[in-house]
Amino acid sequence: MSRASRFTLHASRAAFTLLEVMLAVAIVGTALFTIAMAIGRCTDAAKKASNYTTAHDLAEMKLLEFSNPTNFTMGVTTGDFDANFPNFQWQREIVEDDSGLNALYRQTLIIKWRERNRDYDVTLNSLLFNPSAASNSTGNALGPSSGTSPMGGGS
Repeated sequence: MSRASRFTLHASRAAFTLLEVMLAVAIVGTALFTIAMAIGRCTDAAKKASNYTTAHDLAEMKLLEFSNPTNFTMGVTTGDFDANFPNFQWQREIVEDDSGLNALYRQTLIIKWRERNRDYDVTLNSLLFNPSAASNSTGNALGPSSGTSPMGGGS
């Protein structure tokens, strides 16, 4: 074998072929695309979790504000939060509870927000006792006056 043919034989084995380069570029491109999609989904999930946490914190703040007896308003009230939370709104509804107990009310607090053209909300239900309504009623706080105790026996 001549020296020139030995050189071309080594040169062709030392380099990559065009097909090998194209295959490597396709594999790297697919991997980068998959990683980019995964990062995008993780970012969306983190933003969604952050908004749920914010809604929970805002709900706690509103419930603390509503714990003041002067904030007892029957029906539906709505509002929004300060400029720090521009996408969040709240809605509160107070109705008489259907349990038959005097001065017991059902409160529903909904925190709403909009993200990526989709509406989300967190709903909290609770029971409220209004002592002023209990003192204005003819019965006691456990219901209308009767000759029997709540346990079913006579008085």
